[in-house]
Amino acid sequence: MPDTDTLIQHYLEGTLTTAEAEELHELLKAQPELGERLLQQFDMDAMLRATKPLVADNLIRPALLPKRRFTFATVTSVAAMAACITLLGTWLMNAALNLRPEAEETTASVAVLTRGVNLEWDSATITPGTPLSPGWLKLKSGIAQIEFYQGARVLIEGPAELQLVSSGEATCTRGKLSAQVPPQAKGFRINTPKGTIVDLGTEFGLDVSAANEEVHVFKGEVELHQPDVTMKSLKEGQAMAIAGNTAMLSANASSFASLNELDARSAISQRFQFEKWLASSSKLNADAGLRLRFDFQDDEGSRSLRNHAVNGTQISDGSIVGASWTTGRWPGKRALEFRNVSDRVRLNIPGETQTLTMAVRVRVNGLDRTFNSLFMSEGWGDRKIHWQITREGKVRLGIAGSNGAGHADHDTPVFFTPERFGRWTHLAVVFDPAAKEVRHYANGELLTRSTLKDTEALKIGIAELGNWNDRRSSGGVAIRHLSGAMDEFALWDRALSDAEIAALAK
Repeated sequence: MPDTDTLIQHYLEGTLTTAEAEELHELLKAQPELGERLLQQFDMDAMLRATKPLVADNLIRPALLPKRRFTFATVTSVAAMAACITLLGTWLMNAALNLRPEAEETTASVAVLTRGVNLEWDSATITPGTPLSPGWLKLKSGIAQIEFYQGARVLIEGPAELQLVSSGEATCTRGKLSAQVPPQAKGFRINTPKGTIVDLGTEFGLDVSAANEEVHVFKGEVELHQPDVTMKSLKEGQAMAIAGNTAMLSANASSFASLNELDARSAISQRFQFEKWLASSSKLNADAGLRLRFDFQDDEGSRSLRNHAVNGTQISDGSIVGASWTTGRWPGKRALEFRNVSDRVRLNIPGETQTLTMAVRVRVNGLDRTFNSLFMSEGWGDRKIHWQITREGKVRLGIAGSNGAGHADHDTPVFFTPERFGRWTHLAVVFDPAAKEVRHYANGELLTRSTLKDTEALKIGIAELGNWNDRRSSGGVAIRHLSGAMDEFALWDRALSDAEIAALAK
């Protein structure tokens, strides 16, 4: 049998025999790098053909060969060559796909709201943990701590208006702020209507009112830049009005919020929210339509979740498998962490459910799988339900048809983007046959409503929080566990209203 180079040459010349074509086909399958050599030969052959002089008219041309009938050998040779070409085309396509760079997710955020106390906003409501993109923050009252991606930490006191410009720059047009700027964030800038403060690695305060603007330096040094005025340098202990009377003043740290003050007020606020939630739990547990409620306040180390619904005697406690205890929304609030394929809470919802509302407090850390479970019936089919989050970030309620009929997926628009990972979120979904619709909510606000074509009762049966058992007897089980935590779950056999869900989310 000829060597590889000879086989390639015969292929280019069109003189491959059937046996040679089969041999080249096998070589291409066994040696993927041979495809690259074949491509190089194609390029060389094409170049030579393009530069080869035309045959002179006075040269004797070879006589045409007589037409021959196709034989079986001819057909098999052509088939083998076609297989080589197909294999080469597949190799080229795979190579092109491997060379294509994978699209990378991006974010426009430049800072993050890390903490807040008694926050009320004139702009869109923002909760701690929210990444912040360039734009205006208008704080009506409270204290907010913002950490810029370059490292500067800023406390703003409402009422205040702050425009984020970049990871190292902001503009304050109203209110008080204090800033801590570590050496790696040197050059951090705060603009005001009357000037710009450039920090050289320090701590300073800024008070912007309608009457005046003052900068106070607590540590280090800042530069004060103003239009048509020589730059001024302010050092530790010094303060100055940005316009008007520019006499040097003494810095007054006590007139600005400090991190210690934020720590103290934050602890008081969190304790108040936790106690308020505890007080409201007894009323919620007595709701006539509530069939299941896990508050996740079971003893640490417990391997079950108690059902606190007064009218939920038909639904037994949940059984914890794998999942570990962690801290919930506030200090003292417990939660379960779901990290591994084993982590889940097993429960059973017997009988048929004519109308359904479910609500959960969840912290999603990532969407690592095609489907990420919130609450899913075991197996699939015959009016079972799957409440889950897709890899794209859509919240989905899937409802199986009866007796092998097709299923229906009720999706939200994309909600869980990377900016929402790691934050506590309140989700709710309503199966409302009377209104012939499914409604999805996030943090008390309606996300979407979709038409419900099949209003037949649901048959939830055995189900799992944070995971799914597809009941396969062999071949492995689909991986759909949640990457995140839960600290509250409830299920009603009635359709909650928009107002009721908004109240739950507070």
